[in-house]
Amino acid sequence: MKLMNRILLLMILCLCCGQARAQYVTNLTLLKNQFLTGEPVVAVVTVTNRSGADVIVGGHGSRDWLQFEITESTGRRLSPISIGSEEPLTMKAGGTTTHKVELSGGYSTADLGTFSMVANVLHPITGQFYQSNKVRMTITDSKPNMFDQPYGVPTGFQNAGRQRRYQVILYRELDDLQLYCRITDDRSGAYIATFLLGPAMMAVQPQISIDVHNKLHVMFLAQPHIFCHAVVNPDGKINQRNYYKDPDGNRPTLVMTSTGAKVIGGEGFDPGAPPPKKRLLRKTSEMPTTLGIVPKKK
Repeated sequence: MKLMNRILLLMILCLCCGQARAQYVTNLTLLKNQFLTGEPVVAVVTVTNRSGADVIVGGHGSRDWLQFEITESTGRRLSPISIGSEEPLTMKAGGTTTHKVELSGGYSTADLGTFSMVANVLHPITGQFYQSNKVRMTITDSKPNMFDQPYGVPTGFQNAGRQRRYQVILYRELDDLQLYCRITDDRSGAYIATFLLGPAMMAVQPQISIDVHNKLHVMFLAQPHIFCHAVVNPDGKINQRNYYKDPDGNRPTLVMTSTGAKVIGGEGFDPGAPPPKKRLLRKTSEMPTTLGIVPKKK
């Protein structure tokens, strides 16, 4: 009898474990795997709810439902990053949801080296977290090799009066060249923000200047015949990105003015716009007779 009770208990435990493992199917990906120090990491977490019932996570005052664990190659774990949401999120039974999260560079890319990351998703009914696959990322650093100039944060921006530095870095990632902007504290040299401006081609030297409002302007060749004009605010946030084409050799040029900056030449280009429709050839029967071509009647 005792033996039968033990077998029954073991079967119940196995069943419970099997159900626990089946609550979620979770997948973690990163938009890229190589980063500069201080650069934000964008993680995409995909969750398929296999619990058999709708699950609601998040909401005002609720427990953080998403957690990222980062481990150094030496095995040392960094402090986990917990994410919540003010609005409740419903994961439908059998449904799949995708969550894009930007992790602050100060948490995730402050140190150099190779790291692994997993995402843990809370199942609020059981109170357990369920782990995703493991992804790897490499954190490196580079000196400002394109531009390095001090400026003061003007009135109207956070930390007005502080002394900062704009730094522009040309960095090679695998087979591509990437242009980065970094904001540092002018006294301590501490990194305040690091972010990507975009891919760059060095067939044309980038134009980089600070305007009268202490905004940083960077004009660079992003693709053949496509230029990007990026503007960075003194608080270290991207103000705008505009794109230009250079038809017939009319190359766009960045010019500093008494009120800021402007682009002369080229023509505006929207990289997100759908390609123009191809013009279809008309049938012979649709051709105008004014051209001297009269379609033959069958």
